[in-house]
Amino acid sequence: MKNQYTILGAALILGLCLVASSFVIGDRLRAGYELQQQTPTGAQSEAQSEDHPLMTLAETAQFLRLSEDQVKNIMKAENAMLRNDGPFEGAKLPYLRIDNKFLFNKQQLTVWILAASQEHRVYLGEKLAGK
Repeated sequence: MKNQYTILGAALILGLCLVASSFVIGDRLRAGYELQQQTPTGAQSEAQSEDHPLMTLAETAQFLRLSEDQVKNIMKAENAMLRNDGPFEGAKLPYLRIDNKFLFNKQQLTVWILAASQEHRVYLGEKLAGK
């Protein structure tokens, strides 16, 4: 009989521990969810964009400290060189076009910046000067 009370007591204690731990875990999960809801959406998307290898036109313009129109003009100037003079010998601005959306590879963009600055390229409007 004494053994049965011991087992019953242990089961009761175990049950109380499970209930108490579920309240503690629930509170912590709820607090984490509330903290996540308080984080500005812009901060979340900014953190995600830093990890993503592709950037939008707006992100690329900000990365290069240029306007979106200036980035488009660089793309037009390099494409005009290809059409008019044949092969473009330098590294082109790395982008993908999906429908009407331009995406830029962040790592290749860094390589392009190095090449363009080493070659002392000059872009004037929609023209690549000196080529």
